[in-house]
Amino acid sequence: MSNEMRQKENNFDVANQKSYSASAPCLFEWPHSSARALLRHVPAEEIPPAEDLHATESLQQHLDSLREPPYSVIVAGDIMLGGRAKSSIIEQGADYPFAAVLPLLRQSAIVVGNLEGPFAEKAHKLRRNFSYRVDPALASALTRAGINILTLANNHLLDCGRSGVLETLDILAREGLAPLGAGVNEQEAHRPIIRQAGRWRIGLLGYYWNRRTAATADKPGSAMDPAEALEADIRALRDRADRVVVIFHWGVPYLRDPSAEDRAKARLAIDLGADAVVGHHPHVIQPFEIYHGRPIFFSVGNFAFGSGNSLAEGLLVGIRFEEASTIVSAYPLYVKNRDPRVNYQPKVLRGERAKQVLRQLALISGSSGALLSIEHDRGIVTLPAHNWHSEAREVRIA
Repeated sequence: MSNEMRQKENNFDVANQKSYSASAPCLFEWPHSSARALLRHVPAEEIPPAEDLHATESLQQHLDSLREPPYSVIVAGDIMLGGRAKSSIIEQGADYPFAAVLPLLRQSAIVVGNLEGPFAEKAHKLRRNFSYRVDPALASALTRAGINILTLANNHLLDCGRSGVLETLDILAREGLAPLGAGVNEQEAHRPIIRQAGRWRIGLLGYYWNRRTAATADKPGSAMDPAEALEADIRALRDRADRVVVIFHWGVPYLRDPSAEDRAKARLAIDLGADAVVGHHPHVIQPFEIYHGRPIFFSVGNFAFGSGNSLAEGLLVGIRFEEASTIVSAYPLYVKNRDPRVNYQPKVLRGERAKQVLRQLALISGSSGALLSIEHDRGIVTLPAHNWHSEAREVRIA
C-alpha cells in the first residue's frame, strides 16, 4: 500500500458505524459480511494490510535474499489439525495448513512443534471441554512440512485416553516423527531426542507439569517437571549433546505474563545446563528473557491451530548455535483464523505490522527487550556463546 493510500480514511461502515484509518487493511475491498464478522472479534489495528502478509513465494524470495546459514533448530507453537480446521483441510488438502510458512520451516534440519490433539483412528475422544481427535492421515503432512519432532507433553495428550497416546506414538513412528516429552512409560517420556544440526548435536527435552497426563512405570503419558527430574535429565543430556533445548507446556491461556513459578523453572533449567528454553500453552505471545546469556521464550503462542479464537498470536523461533555466539530470530505470525486470508493457514508477517508485533515483544520483555533488534521483519537477539563445561554451576534442589 502506498503512503498516499495509508493516509486515506477507510470509510467502510460496520455495524457500530465507526470509521477506521487505512493503517488497518483495506476492509472496503472485502465482502461486507466478511469484514463485519472479523471486526466483531478482532480490533482493526490488529488486522494487517495484505502487503504485510507473506505469501509462500514472497517468503521464499525474502529468505533467499538473506543468504543465511540454516538454523540449528526452529520451534513452533501449538498445532491442532482438527476442530474448525477440518473443512478447510478437506477442501484444500492435507498440506494446506503449512503451505504459507513452508520456506521458513525448511531453514532448519530440526523443526519442533507442539501437537495438541491425538492422532487416533480406534481410540475414542473423551467427553471433556476442548477435547480433540485428529485424523491419522494428516500426520504425513507434518513430515512433508519439515516438522520432525513433536512435543506431546501437554493438556491434550489424553484427549483420547491412554490408548490414544499409544495410537499416536505408533502413527508418529510410522511417519518418521519423533515424540518429545511423552512415551509408553515414564522412562520413555523422559527420554531426550538428540539430532545433528551442522556440527552440533542438539539435545531436546519436553515437559508438562500436570500429573493428570503423566506417564507412570507401566502407563503411557507425559514427562513431569519437578526440580529433581529436571536436574537428572538435563545434567545427563549435557554429557551427550553440544547444546540443550528444553521445552515446557505451562502458563494460563491468554494471559500475557508468565508466572513467578514458570520464570523460576526456566531459570533453573538454564542453571542446570540448558542453552535455550521455549514454552507454549497460553496461545498468545509472552515476554522473552535473557538469563545468564541464554534465551527464554515463555510462550510462542499458536502455530497451525484449528480454533476460531480471535485472541491467538504466534511466533516461530529460530536458534542458530555458533562457535562464538547464539543467534535467536523471532518471526511474528498472523494466526487469527477468522480472517479469511488466514483461514487455518498461518502467515508470516512483514512490513509495519511485523515491526509493531516485535516492538510490543521488546516492550513487554523489560530489560531483555533492549537486546532485540528488528532486522528484515524479524526480531534478532545475538548472545555471546558460553562454555558450560568451564562454567559449572552448583544448583541446590530444595
